[in-house]
Amino acid sequence: MSAVTSKTHSLLLELGCEELPARQLQAQLELLREGVCSRLADAGLIEAEPRARCLGTPRRLAIIIDNVKTRQPDRVIERKGPAESAAFDADGRPTRAAEGFARSVGLAVTELERLETEQGRWLYARINEPGRGLAEVLGEILDATIKTMAGARSMRWSDRPERFLRPVRWLLVLHGDEVVPISAFGLDAGRQTQGHRIHAPGWHAVASVDDYIPVLKSAHVQVDPAKRVSAIVAGAQTLARGAGLEAEIDPDLLNEVAGLTEWPVPVIGAFDESFLEVPAEALICSMQQHQKCFPLRHADGRLAARFIAVANIESRDVGALTAGFERVIRPRLADARFFYEQDRRFSLQQRLERLEQVKFQEKLGSVGAKVRRLQVLAAELAPALDADPETVTRAALLCKSDLVTEMVGEFPELQGIMGRYYALADGEPDDVAVAIETHYLPRHAGDSLPLDPAGRALALADRLDTLVGVFAAGQKPRGGKDPFALRRAALGIIRILDSAGTHLPLSVLVKQTADCLAQDLGQDVRFERDLLQEVEQFLQERLRSYAADSGIETNTVQAVAEVEAGVVPDFMARARAVQAFADDPMADSLIAANKRIANLLKQAEDIGLDEVDRGALVEPAEQSLFETLQRIEADQFADSPQTSRDYGRELGGLAALREPVDHFFDQVMVMADDEHLRRNRLSLLRQLRALFLRVADVARLGR
Repeated sequence: MSAVTSKTHSLLLELGCEELPARQLQAQLELLREGVCSRLADAGLIEAEPRARCLGTPRRLAIIIDNVKTRQPDRVIERKGPAESAAFDADGRPTRAAEGFARSVGLAVTELERLETEQGRWLYARINEPGRGLAEVLGEILDATIKTMAGARSMRWSDRPERFLRPVRWLLVLHGDEVVPISAFGLDAGRQTQGHRIHAPGWHAVASVDDYIPVLKSAHVQVDPAKRVSAIVAGAQTLARGAGLEAEIDPDLLNEVAGLTEWPVPVIGAFDESFLEVPAEALICSMQQHQKCFPLRHADGRLAARFIAVANIESRDVGALTAGFERVIRPRLADARFFYEQDRRFSLQQRLERLEQVKFQEKLGSVGAKVRRLQVLAAELAPALDADPETVTRAALLCKSDLVTEMVGEFPELQGIMGRYYALADGEPDDVAVAIETHYLPRHAGDSLPLDPAGRALALADRLDTLVGVFAAGQKPRGGKDPFALRRAALGIIRILDSAGTHLPLSVLVKQTADCLAQDLGQDVRFERDLLQEVEQFLQERLRSYAADSGIETNTVQAVAEVEAGVVPDFMARARAVQAFADDPMADSLIAANKRIANLLKQAEDIGLDEVDRGALVEPAEQSLFETLQRIEADQFADSPQTSRDYGRELGGLAALREPVDHFFDQVMVMADDEHLRRNRLSLLRQLRALFLRVADVARLGR
């Protein structure tokens, strides 16, 4: 063992950079932490899961890792060489294989040991490798980590060969209170960091890791991103309350602003109330995207003519600072007003012709062609969704027209939203305007669903047209590539169908959509049966994922999917009922019995089973099981529409079979020698299993 005792201290590593992209700050910090920590652990310098803090500002990436050793522990490396028979010739002289192995481990052949195994004797070496110091290892670790952090937007600067997101200007590395003498980017590590550009410019010495955060704080740099976020939120809320308003703080914008500042100071500004004639969503987009400001609302939700901006400086003249923000936000809001006024010069219907020049997909034609298909398909779907076909048809005609407006061109996320405003301005009915907006819902996982019937029908038609059409055009998702977001579209279809409670089978929806596409596209795109089945299977996969995400266990999903997976609300109703059944310990014996029955029937697949011969039921236990089956089928499974079946009640009735089934297997020999008895008992079990299969294949359940 090494005579040097390895101590542990916190390790600080700071890369001082030119301004980093705010949206990538947190991701870069995580890459730095993961890369350094994993390699330190591999080197034996830290525990497997150390406490590590990510710290950073627009000008620095830093991590502090606790309990890092000063040097690696010594270790013994065991190496197995060639077989002894191949290591020496007939005269006992070492062969080239033996000499090569000896050289590779730094020993003479005579110093090699022998390893006895079941396969024979082998040359063997044990090498004592002394641990290396942190300074020897950390440079290699940092170099390897930097290479993993270099992405497509990384750059080179000066004559340096390394690539990084932005040029690195200083390197601070401390282990406790000692500088770790490593180099990177042509820089030698030291204990100097940079303060705030305005409040505390220049170099600031850091005596130890524990002093790092306090030194920067005294230099007007809040290096902890979480504390910058908290300071922004607290300051914004205080200013908003003081004005009798409420701040609307978007989490993504909040993190971006925290990534743009080192010493955040929120201020409250105002703009001309005449701008409020523009739809609030457009003003908010302009404030958030162009000026990184937070909008303010009145208590009743109306947008106020005020905003919160975040400065990166603590100004002595707050009024002048605020006036500066007000001065730069005014032209941005003026742009939004200009777009709005220009867009209203033409109605949505007058813009339809321009949709013919907007390509949807090469083989599927223009957005204008898609609109024509949506009119037909959405109207066909309307009755099943309790929607008015005329409303749906009109909404379908206009639903994409806002894509060619100035406002949506500037702010694509306002598609649908601006469509609603423009439709109302054109005098369209409220139901039409609302459907134009809601047919884009859900926009992402977890987003709200369209609640209006017309919006539901149009949203469903839009996604079905995209899904079936793009599959037919040969652009189905492959691996991580899904350029048309078909997985999201399919999940949206499933969620809408479940929410609406419509019992249209997926196969029918796919076929309707394909017929509509074929009528529009002619021979340009083909819709073979295999393709439609592939689309249906794709939807069923999303349905199973949706059920699992809703809290249904995998075994339950599989049990229900084995029986029926084509009607979404019915599938979910079955799944919830079967999950409750599976969670009941009293169901265990029935589940086990179904597995046993499935195996018996599988063995008898080549036997043509008949209806149960009541007269051949000779044992009391099989007679009792048959009578119970007959009663349950009559009481619980009387013919009823799929939309009104109570699966919980049906499974509750089947639970009454537990005792008769247990007695049957305890007292009856199924595979009797008498062929007629054997076939009759198998027929009875087939009838029992068929009753369960009307709900789910419970044989697939289990704990």
